[in-house]
Amino acid sequence: MDNLDQAESFLVVRLGAIGDVLRVCPAVERLRKAHPEAKIGWAVEDWVSPLARSCPHVDRFHILNRRKLYDGWFSALREIRRFTHEIRAYKYDVVLDFHGRFKSGLASWFSGAPTRIGYAKGQSTEKNHLFTNHHVKLSDPDENRVQRFLDLLEPLGISSEFNMDEIGIALPNTDMAAAKKWYVEAGHPVLAVYAGCSSHQSAYHRWPKEKWIDLLRKTSAEKISSVLFWGPDEVDLTKQIAKNVGGACLLAPQTRLTEMM
Repeated sequence: MDNLDQAESFLVVRLGAIGDVLRVCPAVERLRKAHPEAKIGWAVEDWVSPLARSCPHVDRFHILNRRKLYDGWFSALREIRRFTHEIRAYKYDVVLDFHGRFKSGLASWFSGAPTRIGYAKGQSTEKNHLFTNHHVKLSDPDENRVQRFLDLLEPLGISSEFNMDEIGIALPNTDMAAAKKWYVEAGHPVLAVYAGCSSHQSAYHRWPKEKWIDLLRKTSAEKISSVLFWGPDEVDLTKQIAKNVGGACLLAPQTRLTEMM
């Protein structure tokens, strides 16, 4: 597609990772403001879709069932076929691949969109650049993910300047009230910590427990209160950290994803 400013439909591809789904939302809001009448879809995995749905600027979500991908090759192929056929049926003009990996590249490619925007070679992984035809080269590959995602809008002629007022999410009032109530009762902790990650990624992604304990002891000594958030895979880890750090480090209550946001 030559005239990108005339595009009428966009597909956002960010399949997973809690933090990165949230950090894509400012870019989605900026895209909506630049194209108020456009159709915007989002391809995302089922387990993290509640977070993506908190972004009010999206018209349709295409949900990939991750469990089926690990339930044997026949189940995986059938789910991939269903998912890609559903996306292709909407005939998107432009794909924005915020994920930058092989599986998101496949989703971008099979969408059939004539314009597929992604990151340049060396700034995405798993040969993702081979699936896209408009490449964004980052001046600082280590920049904050919020800015990195905003930068992907530049080929569309949309400003990538960060605006603190554009977070791209709208949370339910009940969840906001519950979170604020707990925050006040906990004494307004200054530092929020998420020490864990999905158990199947722990060997690579998790910082050692001992380093968390050492860090939070140091922040406590500086009178910086902290709170540890956790999910089902991190209960034991976070309890051990909180116990070893002491009173200045609180353990958050069990939360839904939107409450944690």
